[in-house]
Amino acid sequence: MNKVQKVKAFIIGAGIALAVPALAQPSGAPSAYDAVHPSLLAHGSRLIQFAEVRKDLGTLTEDDAPVTCRFVGKNVSSQPIWIQRIHTTCGCTAAQLSRRELQPGDTCEVRLTYTAKNHPGTIDADAFVYLSVSDKHPAARLTLTGNVVPGADEWARFRYSMGALRLKQNKVKFTGVSKGMEPEARILCGNSSKEPLQITALLIPHFATLRTEPEVIPPGEEADLVITLHPDKFPKETQESLHFSVILDGVKGKPSDRTIHVEVCF
Repeated sequence: MNKVQKVKAFIIGAGIALAVPALAQPSGAPSAYDAVHPSLLAHGSRLIQFAEVRKDLGTLTEDDAPVTCRFVGKNVSSQPIWIQRIHTTCGCTAAQLSRRELQPGDTCEVRLTYTAKNHPGTIDADAFVYLSVSDKHPAARLTLTGNVVPGADEWARFRYSMGALRLKQNKVKFTGVSKGMEPEARILCGNSSKEPLQITALLIPHFATLRTEPEVIPPGEEADLVITLHPDKFPKETQESLHFSVILDGVKGKPSDRTIHVEVCF
């Protein structure tokens, strides 16, 4: 499947990153990379040590059950230590800790659970262990590696089905809308059938329009479903927000099963 690369609007829950111009960074401020991958505490290995810090999960499929790995850490210092928190770099990875306070020589277990569903591709997930002595620099980094291949249902990551049309979401939210703008919201979708799809709006307010890019979605291909607002046509009595529904045409199903819910905030 080929992915449509155009992304122009903020969509709640779409998981889409918006490209923005680089801003001048204040002196001493951490970079985006450093914020996600902080440098380790200089003397962290003299406080807590793990028997293993990296585990390879091998090759998983999106259909596999979550996999849990255990990392055993030991207080190698002469003083008690307190594990403040464990921060993971990916929502696909959850961390559990057996105990927080470690006397000299005590051990603890960190369990990292990786969920492969909806995460195809390379596994490179980190968990950073922070002690009470430093909230800025972690004392240890634990890493999961491996690879995830698509499951039996290649459309599984598209949660919503409207006939043969599969969508990432069935709700969108516009924020900061005002007259003079024509904001767009994009929903990644795909044609799961063996026939081309041409999607239009059976029901949509006069102040909004709907289209897909491309206009005709080939079998097995992904596309963008685009909703555009025309604020100059909004009802005069509009308050702080409004809600409306868009019923799609060109797919099978009851109207309630092929409806997109839209929220607009001013």
